Amino acid sequence: MRRFVASSSFFRLVILAVFVAVFAIAFFPTTALAQTQPQAFLIQRPLITQAVDESRVVKLTGNTHPMARPENDLGTAPATLPMERMLLVLKRSDDQEYALRRLLDDQQDKSSPNYHKWLTPEQFGAQYGPTNADMQTITNWLQSHGFEVGTTKGRTVLEFSGSARCRQPSIPAFINIW
Repeated sequence: MRRFVASSSFFRLVILAVFVAVFAIAFFPTTALAQTQPQAFLIQRPLITQAVDESRVVKLTGNTHPMARPENDLGTAPATLPMERMLLVLKRSDDQEYALRRLLDDQQDKSSPNYHKWLTPEQFGAQYGPTNADMQTITNWLQSHGFEVGTTKGRTVLEFSGSARCRQPSIPAFINIW
């Protein structure tokens, strides 16, 4: 009988340990993961989930240079005007933004396993940049309108070049000379 009591106590201890482990993983998953892997990778999903529909556009505000005012307008730019090194800044998903902010905080926290563990631009792009599918969708769209496209190692910006002619059907904005 005594052996059964010892076994029962042992099983209670094992069940308690399993419960604590499951509870810790369920309610503190990022803490558990951060302690075992200094730079944990997010499972990324493509953010572009549909074909590009050029009839649906959104006007962005705050992108006009302060000198681009009607009194400084010299007219429409010629179609041959070179438009070199335009930059398309890509937005992170909310999950990526949260993970990046956490990493940046951890890199400054001496008690963190990520303290002063810096990422290469390629690692940064893989973790906090768009998926390969999203990059390809954007690149294909720009190239289909005659733009030349390049990327940066950090994958947060696409650099593209072309002429005002390339822009006309694809980007609904007037290119004027100021």
